[in-house]
Amino acid sequence: MLSLTKKSETQPVAAQLWHTNFRNFERLPDTKVVRTNFFIITVAVAVTLGLLLWLGYREYHIFSLAEQIAQAQKVIDGNAKQNKEALRLSKVFSDEQRKFNESQAFVSTPITPLEFLVLLARTLPKEVSVESLDVRMATAGGPTFVLKGLMAGTPDQASGLASSYVDMLLHDSNWNKIFDQITLTSLTRDARSGFLSFEINFKVKGRK
Repeated sequence: MLSLTKKSETQPVAAQLWHTNFRNFERLPDTKVVRTNFFIITVAVAVTLGLLLWLGYREYHIFSLAEQIAQAQKVIDGNAKQNKEALRLSKVFSDEQRKFNESQAFVSTPITPLEFLVLLARTLPKEVSVESLDVRMATAGGPTFVLKGLMAGTPDQASGLASSYVDMLLHDSNWNKIFDQITLTSLTRDARSGFLSFEINFKVKGRK
């Protein structure tokens, strides 16, 4: 019994059988239940359908916007004539309103330009030469008279005479009951004549 056991332990193990593998895996058919190509085709078809739906939606949206723009333009064209006529009438109304305001200011002023000249002639010193009278009826602060002229004499004499003349007008009852402010706004030397050029503003009192 001992000899048989030792003999079986020392017996060599039989070598495994070997053969060459001639299979070409690239040319073998796909034996899966669901082939890989099926998944690829399905994904491609889904992507294509999605792109087609997105493109169709964009085209429909663009078409809808074009329809809305066309309808809006049609409404605009239909109202263009009325709008043009309304603008013309608005301009006519604005011009007429301006004329009316000027006329109303001219009528409502306590002194007319002619009356102003008559009153001015009574108080004007002989050294003063009137160049222009600007009457502004439609000003925001009320009617205003702007008198421009030349004052003879030396610079000191002319300057003092202009200030004295304005002060005299401020204390004259015929003037201060009509005008709220009488201001000497400019006094400069005139290069042509050598006299002093002055400007006096007469602001009419507001109506109560």
